[in-house]
Amino acid sequence: MDQTAPVRGLLDGQVAVITGAGRGLGRAYALAYSGEGAAVVVNDVDGRSAAGVVDQIVAAGGRAVAKAESVATPEGAAAIVESAFTHFGRLDVMITNAGADRRGPVLDLTPDDWEFTLGTHLFGMIHCSVAAGRALRDQGEGGVIVNITSGAFYAFAPQLAPYGVAKGGIYGLMRALAVELAPFGIAVNGVAPPMTATPPVFAYLEQLADLGVPPDQVALLRDGMPQPEDVAAITVFLATEAGRRLSGQLLTMTKNELTVIRPPSDAGTVTAPGPAWTLADLSAAISSLPM
Repeated sequence: MDQTAPVRGLLDGQVAVITGAGRGLGRAYALAYSGEGAAVVVNDVDGRSAAGVVDQIVAAGGRAVAKAESVATPEGAAAIVESAFTHFGRLDVMITNAGADRRGPVLDLTPDDWEFTLGTHLFGMIHCSVAAGRALRDQGEGGVIVNITSGAFYAFAPQLAPYGVAKGGIYGLMRALAVELAPFGIAVNGVAPPMTATPPVFAYLEQLADLGVPPDQVALLRDGMPQPEDVAAITVFLATEAGRRLSGQLLTMTKNELTVIRPPSDAGTVTAPGPAWTLADLSAAISSLPM
């Protein structure tokens, strides 16, 4: 389904592809982009969910089309990007949000569990970023790529090892893309949403309860979570004129807080007392470092 009724906003005239947009945070991103006037390709492997989001956008006077392709293959990613040109004639923004994961104790996970999670979360974002980057480069008008990652790669999250590894890889991908695509006027940033009120997060909180996390702590996490629409604004900002001035940054946002997450620095550097490190010197130096 396609619709061409005009909507006016900060992103009027732009075309955005949003993967994993049939539910949860991806759905919130799609609605937020449409609300600011962008035409949206709503991607989700669940075609019915994607179509439902399109119906909601069209009912509000926006423009959207559903694309039920998997991001886990280069061919699927290319087809998703191509749909922007087929239906709307151009591409301005790619938000790589889609992912699926398997969870459990790290020592109990199978190779298939790892491959499944990395194939969708990490390689899916690689495929979509590369396909979008090529299209934006060839279009010659700059553009925006937003890689959705998570605090799970730098903060302890039990039962989420493959997810955390994938999200760490996405951060590295974003930093590399930001450098290599800068000559083409393409801004690339990462967004690490906090724990947000979505069904997968609620399921994870149940896992924490089963792992013995005190009920009051689980309830505190649940009660303090923002809604998906609370954190969607940062993805919209990154597509605005002001947002396009940023690149290579990792941002996280709650309902009332915005944080720039910095990579590790050398703030804890110490110098060897002699020409080279000895084990004794290392022991003394490490114990003096803030950790």
